[in-house]
Amino acid sequence: MSIFPTTILLATDGSEEAQLAATTAADLAQKTNSELHLITVGPDLPLYELPEHPAEFEDVLRKNRHEAKEMLEQQAKRIEESGMSVKRLV
Repeated sequence: MSIFPTTILLATDGSEEAQLAATTAADLAQKTNSELHLITVGPDLPLYELPEHPAEFEDVLRKNRHEAKEMLEQQAKRIEESGMSVKRLV
């Protein structure tokens, strides 16, 4: 039994600090033969935020989710370019 994890979960927000964490996590995953999972969360507005404009609210949610997914894909691509495979979790 290894003392190293078989799965590493990396939470990212696309920031400079997240880039450093991604490099470190990818390196650790590669050295320990661990699976690297990448997750992000984006801003969601509470349901009461725009009660008089539900269509606008759905548009804002859709935009926020799209931006979070796009950022996740960019981060995953950077990691994959370094030779690691990544599992994406949104």
